Amino acid sequence: MIIEQENLKKELSMILKIFETSQGEIRPHFILTGQSGSGKSHIIASLAEEMDLEFLEINAAQLTKEGTSGNSLSKAMSPLANKQQNLTVCFVDEFDKLFISGNSNDAMAHETTNGVQNEFLKVLEADHASVFGDYGKYATISVKNVLFIFAGAFNGEANINLDRLRDFGVKTEFLGRVGLVFNTEKLSLNSLYTILYNSPILAGYLKLFPKVEKDEVAALIGSHIAAGYEKNTLGIRMINTLIHQYFIKGGHLDKADAQQVVFQKTLSFEVSK
Repeated sequence: MIIEQENLKKELSMILKIFETSQGEIRPHFILTGQSGSGKSHIIASLAEEMDLEFLEINAAQLTKEGTSGNSLSKAMSPLANKQQNLTVCFVDEFDKLFISGNSNDAMAHETTNGVQNEFLKVLEADHASVFGDYGKYATISVKNVLFIFAGAFNGEANINLDRLRDFGVKTEFLGRVGLVFNTEKLSLNSLYTILYNSPILAGYLKLFPKVEKDEVAALIGSHIAAGYEKNTLGIRMINTLIHQYFIKGGHLDKADAQQVVFQKTLSFEVSK
């Protein structure tokens, strides 16, 4: 568990517990903000797993207005048809891409994002929703047992509240139905070091490269994490990138490595002389 998120996890755990215990009769839909890579999806997915709740993730940035080509909300929600008998957490990631004012100068794009916002409103207001089903036909499903969580970085701002969400372009009607807002905190260097040292990706690489010392890798990558900490907008994701670069570059990692990546033909390091 990430230290900075312990208190937040307790609050969110209570929400999901209320949702679970009431068998979906009480659904405190909420908005979760915080910097990219601060653990938003990890917290929700882990809580859903702990409580044995179904989990569906939707990427709002990829959604298109119903009736246009692409991935409409009715298509993205279609997996809910197979979860009808179970309580489900629907995690809507990249939610801010739909609402940040001025994120596009294209009038059609603005119309599309507004259209998706209205489609979410319809789902939140009703007990049922139409989803894309088999053979291209729409099916009506119940959403009374679905808890919706809307997550986004919102330009990395801290402590976002309802008024700030209105400034970003979230409709008052939407906030009237999803009025709870929670924020993740920026991860400390110590937390990033801990995540690095316990990274499943690092563990996987070390199995492929048994002669490589874990402490040496962690020390080098940790130095780059510290150097870029203030400007880091990727959060935890930066760790994965640096791990990949270290092994792909044959055990070397410097400032230029992010610009040029070369795959090794064999799983061994050549010692430079």
